Parts: sequence; structure tokens; C-alpha cells
Amino acid sequence: MNTYQINLRLNSPFITPFYADTIFGHLCWMVKYWEGDKELEKFLEYFKKDQPPFIISDGFPEGYLPKPISLEFNISDPLQRKKVKKIQWVKISDFEKIRKGENVSFLNEENVLLSKLHVYNVINRSTNTTLEGGVYAISEIVVDRISIYLKTVNEEWKNKVINLLKELSRIGYGRKKSIGKGQFCVESVQEFNFSSLESADGFVTLSNFCPKSTDPTEGIYRTFVKYGKLGEEFTFCGNPFKKPLLMIKTGSVFKTKGPPKEYYGRIIQENISPVKSEVIHYAYAFSLPVSYPKNV
Repeated sequence: MNTYQINLRLNSPFITPFYADTIFGHLCWMVKYWEGDKELEKFLEYFKKDQPPFIISDGFPEGYLPKPISLEFNISDPLQRKKVKKIQWVKISDFEKIRKGENVSFLNEENVLLSKLHVYNVINRSTNTTLEGGVYAISEIVVDRISIYLKTVNEEWKNKVINLLKELSRIGYGRKKSIGKGQFCVESVQEFNFSSLESADGFVTLSNFCPKSTDPTEGIYRTFVKYGKLGEEFTFCGNPFKKPLLMIKTGSVFKTKGPPKEYYGRIIQENISPVKSEVIHYAYAFSLPVSYPKNV
């Protein structure tokens, strides 16, 4: 697979994080809207057969990548380890060093994502006035640019994903897009080569994922419960909430027997939605080779 870096310019704050599974869901809606249901079925069939024509990462602040969790095990000083645990993002140059097991020094990394609370009023639709005490706050994320990484089997699929993202930019991404949140444009796309690592015996994931039964189990990882929700018109289906899904977090590291693969994980095909049996959930790991820590 070839790897590309897609740079998005954010024209407004966003509420919904740029997670790979959420991005994939948005792309599926674009296929449905612009190409029709039959094309969406063809699009999804590759993934259902576990033959994904592309793998997509989470979105990261431009110039940064998620801190590999394995870094915490390469630091002997307890005070430094405590500081490192609080770091979420690292510069790409530091990320490459960590992959190779080299030492890095970035204990004063700045917070590259600014989160702020935006207060809204609750409107009485009968009187078109504000309800007394009807105030609520939503956390919004502010950043200039987001980088997404893409692996594709060929140029055709690269172009398809880029075109779908451009169509998505006309609508907006995530929650509250109808009032201007999640507005972006595709600013640039270029081939991106992560440094080679011939002695790799592990991988780090750039997306949250759910492992297959045959995937590596020895690793340094964190988990979380994903409470997914259906999008677009499926929001009005009566029960738009997906079943809770235990996922492995971005930045997790696993040991492999031999060179790591281009991706791990799977598509969740059954029982993810209580009311929409056709719904699937993207849960692939965008994997990159690493030198697995020897002292774990």
C-alpha cells in the first residue's frame, strides 16, 4: 500500500473528534448521497470481505502524531515518566525516534489543541423564546489544520477517498455542522513515507481499533468504550445509538512475530445497531512498524 498525508484546513471549531471510524462513516454517507445505494454496497463489500482497499488514520494536529504508549516504558526516572504520561501529541520527528526506540526530549510540549466551552440557549419551539434556565455548554476544539494519513492499494482508491472528502467539505463534519461547526477544506495531499525500520518487531496504531482473534495480543495498550451513534437520516430511526464497543486506543503498541502488516483489526458487521441491521462499524488499525521495547 502507498501512504499519503491529507491536510485539512479547519475553517471553524469542531465538536466531533476526527476518529478514523467516524471519518469512515462520513465517507460512506458521501458515497450514498453522490453515487447511490448500489455503489455504497460495492464500496462496503471490500471491507466486509476483509479486503480493505484503503486504511485511514485518525486526524491529528498538523506536524504532530499520537505519543506511542511504549515511550512510558523506556523512561526510568519516575518524575519524567509522570510528565510523559500527560503528553498526548509528539512532533513527527520525535515520533519517528520513538518508533526506533531512540531517546527523545520533549517534556515541555505545548497543548496543540485548544478546547473551549461554548454556551447555547434552549429554545421553546412553541413560543420561539428562550426557556428559563435553559442553558447548556458544549466543548469545542479549535485548531488551524488537521492531518489524516491514508493507505491505499492503488491510485484510483486514493483519488476516490480524496474526492469523497472534498464532497464532505461542502456539508461539514460531525455535530452542529448545520450551524457552522466542523467546516473544513482539503488543502493538500502528498505521498508520505514514514522512515523504514527493517528490524521492526511490533506496530503502533494511528487509529482506534478492535482486534481480530488472530491479531497480536502482547502489547502496551489502553482501551475505552465507544458509544457510537448513527448519522444523517438514521438519526431519526427511533434508536440512533450503537451498542457499546470496547476499542483499543490510538498510540497503542503491540509485539508481532516477524514484520508487522499494513493493518490489523476488522469491520464489526453484526449487532452493532439495535434497529439497523445493515450498519457496520470500521475498526481497523492504521499500523506502523516499531521496535518493541525490550524492558517490558
